[in-house]
Amino acid sequence: MIPENPSPKKYWYGTYEGYELRCQRRLQKDLGVDQAAAETILRLRNQVVELQSHIRQLEAELTAQVESQQLRLAHYREVYYEATWIELE
Repeated sequence: MIPENPSPKKYWYGTYEGYELRCQRRLQKDLGVDQAAAETILRLRNQVVELQSHIRQLEAELTAQVESQQLRLAHYREVYYEATWIELE
């Protein structure tokens, strides 16, 4: 039995896997690093990207907390000034 299409196997990767492999090959070809070094570089790059994302998330949470505190402080000041005026009358 002879297969109709004896072409070599083609491997299909997801978008991310293909990107990772292309980056790894480019590091090896353009910069002359070995496979282990290329994998390490890409792993460290992924960690940096994750940490940057985490920092952005923490900054957003901090901004929301600061805004909430400023609103509460403005409310407390308003109540304090009203109470001060009431005492003076």
